[in-house]
Amino acid sequence: MLQRTLVLLALVLALVLSACGGEPKTCDDIADVTIDLMQDLIDDVEKEVGDMSVEELIATGGDLPSVEKFEEEAAKIDERAVELECSQATIESLVADRVDRLEANTPIGQFMIEAIRSGGL
Repeated sequence: MLQRTLVLLALVLALVLSACGGEPKTCDDIADVTIDLMQDLIDDVEKEVGDMSVEELIATGGDLPSVEKFEEEAAKIDERAVELECSQATIESLVADRVDRLEANTPIGQFMIEAIRSGGL
């Protein structure tokens, strides 16, 4: 369940970033902004959970401020993608091509990257 939530959050977060400063002009731009936003989410989650294990995080239900922020901005990103006529499938494919750019310093961060990768983003 947490894996699915993280994957969905990553996609929405990516869309959120496109709504913040310097609007993307193409679907490729949205994918670039999305990867940057996903990296920010990974970094923020790693800071928030500290040395917590993946199992401990799952037990908490994954309620984190960074995730809440991500959810709040998701609609804005979605709107920009629609304005640019970027389909969900296109964005997922472009983001999947960029997943190797993501880095993590903790097992939880690695878990998030694997969740993103296996989610087909």
